[in-house]
Amino acid sequence: MLIFLVFTGLLSCAPKSTTNKNYYLGTSSIKGNRIVNDSELDGLIPQKPNRRLLGLPVFPYVGLYRFGEIFYNREEKQRKVIEVTQNYQKESRIHENDPKKLGRIQRRYAKKLEKAQIRATQGNFWMRVLGEMPVYYQQDEVVQNAEKMQRYLYNNGFFEAKVSFKPDTIFNRIRVNYLVTENKPTIIRDVYYQVKNYFADSIINANSKTAALIGKKRYDGDAFEEERIRIETLLRNQGYMEFSRQNVSYLVNDTITNVLTDSSFKSVDVNVNVEMPVKDNKGVRYKINSVQFEVLPPVGIPDSLFARDTSTFNGIRYSFVDKKFSRKILDSKIQVRPGDYYSQDKERGTQQQLSLTDQFDFVNYSYTLDSSGAGINSYFKVIPLEKYQISTDVGLNVIQLQGAPGPFASLSYKIRNVFNGLENFEANVRGGIELVPGFLGDQDIYRSEEIGLNTSLIFPRLLTPGNFLQRRTSKYNPRTQVGVGYNYVNRPEYTRTNLKMAMTYSWQPTSKTLFNLSLVDLNILNTQNIRPDFQNLLDTLFLQGNNLINSFNKSFVSDINANFIYNTNALMGRQKKATYFRVALESGGTSLNVLPKQQDLIRSVFKDLQFYKYLRLNADYRRYWPVGKRSAFVARVNTGAIYSYGDSKVPPYEKYFFAGGSNSLRAWLPRRLGPGSSPPRKTFNNLTIESPGEFLLEGNLEWRGYLANFFGDINYALFLDAGNVWNLNSTAAASQKFDAQSFGREIAVGTGFGIRYDLSFFILRFDFGIKVYDPAVQKFVLDELQFKRLFNRTQSNFLNINLGVGYPF
Repeated sequence: MLIFLVFTGLLSCAPKSTTNKNYYLGTSSIKGNRIVNDSELDGLIPQKPNRRLLGLPVFPYVGLYRFGEIFYNREEKQRKVIEVTQNYQKESRIHENDPKKLGRIQRRYAKKLEKAQIRATQGNFWMRVLGEMPVYYQQDEVVQNAEKMQRYLYNNGFFEAKVSFKPDTIFNRIRVNYLVTENKPTIIRDVYYQVKNYFADSIINANSKTAALIGKKRYDGDAFEEERIRIETLLRNQGYMEFSRQNVSYLVNDTITNVLTDSSFKSVDVNVNVEMPVKDNKGVRYKINSVQFEVLPPVGIPDSLFARDTSTFNGIRYSFVDKKFSRKILDSKIQVRPGDYYSQDKERGTQQQLSLTDQFDFVNYSYTLDSSGAGINSYFKVIPLEKYQISTDVGLNVIQLQGAPGPFASLSYKIRNVFNGLENFEANVRGGIELVPGFLGDQDIYRSEEIGLNTSLIFPRLLTPGNFLQRRTSKYNPRTQVGVGYNYVNRPEYTRTNLKMAMTYSWQPTSKTLFNLSLVDLNILNTQNIRPDFQNLLDTLFLQGNNLINSFNKSFVSDINANFIYNTNALMGRQKKATYFRVALESGGTSLNVLPKQQDLIRSVFKDLQFYKYLRLNADYRRYWPVGKRSAFVARVNTGAIYSYGDSKVPPYEKYFFAGGSNSLRAWLPRRLGPGSSPPRKTFNNLTIESPGEFLLEGNLEWRGYLANFFGDINYALFLDAGNVWNLNSTAAASQKFDAQSFGREIAVGTGFGIRYDLSFFILRFDFGIKVYDPAVQKFVLDELQFKRLFNRTQSNFLNINLGVGYPF
């Protein structure tokens, strides 16, 4: 295969002719710029050279394209497009009086025509999927790139900048060197606002701290447009509904003398002229006379079929057709109020809050002017979603290369507006079968069955005594979720059930922040039918210091937990520089401290329960740096600690921290690293078992790039992982405890590469990790990797394969 790629790459090195226009485009370089970054200017060059093989002057993708051209006849493919079109027209005429059949014909030929057009314009499989069209040097494109760079520099304050280019011919490729001369940059000395309307001027001055144009800052053309948008938003939020950014103009005075001591800069003054959109320049502040909320019937059904219910609540007129909703709850969502001045933010905020209730398929805002011309009548019109919704899902459970895929199926049922208060009831039943290896390490594969039922009632407000927080939090998308769930797991070693009840508050102060608070989170865990040999293993591990046995006792876990998320990642579009931060705090058994007698009450109903008291903290921080259009560098730090102070002095097993696996250190098996420098715990037949810890510290660095497209983007990743878990309790072995003196020697390090298949609706991920430094032996083990036995897990170092869905972080 490698020989074939090299051959096709060499085949691609010869252009069709030796004329200048048929030379391949080589790489480009930018020289001479001192202040503006190369990446900013490089982003203005749309033409990219063909990809090479391992940095060598070999172009296999162009070779594959050339190989495909041998078998490709463009005229034949174009004739196929005409043939499909003619056949469609012929069949359409025959069945023109049969609408149903005509619709089927249209759908069938639409797919055929799309495929034929793709083959006619993009080539065959070798050309459009495996190959890459040759990119030739075009001098007019290079001239345009230089002009774009010069305009970009001018827009960023380099008024005297010059950009030229010099092509260098290397074999059959032309490398383009862009030569940049920035000259003196320009800074904005002072900014003056000229607003003839007194009230508008006071609004702009009161918000001067948010101005995009600031004195003593380098001239930036983008900041001028940002300032237009800022002024437009400020005035429209104060009633000036007709004001637009086109009413803001600028006068740049570049004739002033340079008053700066640093002669390497030029300076200008900027006059910002704000014109109100009327002749006398006074402007009109529009006041809201009335607000009407109207529920429309389903699309295509006339109003006459339904009785209309009209009423008024808190000054807002409500009109319901077909379905009714709580006026009190709607009142908390509607921010546009009678008697207030028009506000753009309140208009959009109301539309957003109504949409987030998951009750309406369509939310529209409109208005009419009254006879005075200074008042408006506001209208919100909505079309409800279906009250009942059923959805199903089927697929395969995939265990990380430890078993075989097994089927699962789920059924979800939703009822909207249950009590006419915009509440949603959701129920989900999920059942699955997994084929898993036995925990005891024998070679047989067993069937594991799991059935879960989860129900929840979601309120679009915070349920608090007296409802004193409803109005204050109404614009923050508040939600209260009350849920009850039951889960049943039947494995060959044990049968386990979990009964859970929780009540969670959530709200979003901004589009980037989210708060969750659970004042009630109760779990009753019960393990039945433990197999004798598995019980012997748990007892043996307990004597060795591993408290896995606590996870299989009958337990009552109650906790109060809260978490905060700050996320600047874009939901759609190109990846931008972003930050993700999540911090979670959990207090287990808090109610037992406040009401100690409840422990006896619970035990009177559920016999022989184990209770836990603990504090748990977890923080996860990530940074994303885009590099080019399809590459990014990502860094992550994840840490956490748990402190147990109950009678058992141990937390629930599910609350421990673990290291290793597809979202952690990918060179180690899931949850098998650590704790500290202790060697892996193994069963009698050499099977490693999970290694819980009370303190976690791990970090990840990852470079992400693009490889190819094949029914979706195929991306790659290069990563470096480091970290470990440790125990903090006094009874743990010395090798498991966290010690500042030996901390550095107990940080595990792994590296590797990954392949990600992005199908837009989900991402299938394969990560291949190898150990670099193993704290269990406290030495570098990269040289112990044997290429002939890469996947043999009995070796001290092997290639560990991680399978996952989505990005690891």
